[in-house]
Amino acid sequence: MEYSATSAALPASATAQPSSGRRLRYFAKLQWWPNAPGLASVPAWVHVLWVVLLVISDVLHSYSSLNGKNPPSTEMMVLRALLYDTIASLIFYLNWVVLIPRTLARNRLGAYLLGVLGLLLLYSPLRLGASWLVNSAALTAELQKYWLPVLFQFVVFGLMIIFISSGLKVTGDYLLAQRNRRELERQQLLTELSLLKMQVNPHFLFNTLNNIYSLASQKSDRAPEAVLRLSEIMRYMLYESSADAVPLSKELNHLRSFLDLQRLRLPANGADAIVFSTAGLSPDAAYPIAPMLLQPLVENAFKHGDLTARPAVVIELVLDAQGVLHFAVQNATAPAPTSQGLEHPGGVGLVNLRRRLELLYPERHHLHISEQPGQHRVELTLLPA
Repeated sequence: MEYSATSAALPASATAQPSSGRRLRYFAKLQWWPNAPGLASVPAWVHVLWVVLLVISDVLHSYSSLNGKNPPSTEMMVLRALLYDTIASLIFYLNWVVLIPRTLARNRLGAYLLGVLGLLLLYSPLRLGASWLVNSAALTAELQKYWLPVLFQFVVFGLMIIFISSGLKVTGDYLLAQRNRRELERQQLLTELSLLKMQVNPHFLFNTLNNIYSLASQKSDRAPEAVLRLSEIMRYMLYESSADAVPLSKELNHLRSFLDLQRLRLPANGADAIVFSTAGLSPDAAYPIAPMLLQPLVENAFKHGDLTARPAVVIELVLDAQGVLHFAVQNATAPAPTSQGLEHPGGVGLVNLRRRLELLYPERHHLHISEQPGQHRVELTLLPA
């Protein structure tokens, strides 16, 4: 009998659970306040500004009362300020935290206007009650003679509070949106620059490994030196290329290591194939420059140039007194029109470089490419910030 009673009670419990779940869901829909953004969503500067406005209002009101016929006591003015400020703050934050997010933020202007009316209906009796507590006799006399102006005054005060709250809310949301937009643009810029750098590094590594493989297949004694130069270059890429800018001296040292690596591809008598000259540089060359910006131009000259010519590659770098950097790379080309320069379809070349210049040196760079019979020249000018 005990087992049957328990089993008989189970269906009743089972049928009660869905009803209980429906009641919980129903009450959850009624509890709109926990879903509101909350006071934590209000910026700190808004709290400070609102307190300052309240203090100014209290001082002006107290000054006006003290100059009246029957000045109130200090205790009465403090009580009045506390009551009025509490009611005003209630309307201010209800409009900010609840009304605007649930109406204007959802493009429901009609609902917002109804909400404003509701806030006025809430503010007026609360303000009336506070005035009654502060000075019931004076309020009774005013209501008997000027009840409509008194009521209109409460409505105006309520509208002023709502207007200030809405204005600060719109201003705060605009400033937040602008800050988020700038941060998003900065993150997108960093992401794009990182992707561009990721394209440059594998591109260079692929070409260099091909060169080392060629030296190794020929059993050249220069293969170990090529590996050493590559390690120096990879160290620079690893520890310096992540920075926004590096001193020009470091970038030049990196280019010299790169040129030493390229010289290993040339015959023993090819020392005069590469000409690298600098002018106008200080000993430390602390001029800031984006890392790995110049290498693609030099690398492209070796990739698509005629290395049998003398000189095969001529590199010129000039930093003038105004802080303008002039960088030029000129390479010899084969008589046959097979060279496609920086726009060779197999590399990142010109598209990558131009995009990096647009991001890093907007309206502060000039890139000029010229092609003549037997000669290809690229000139890059970087203007100071």
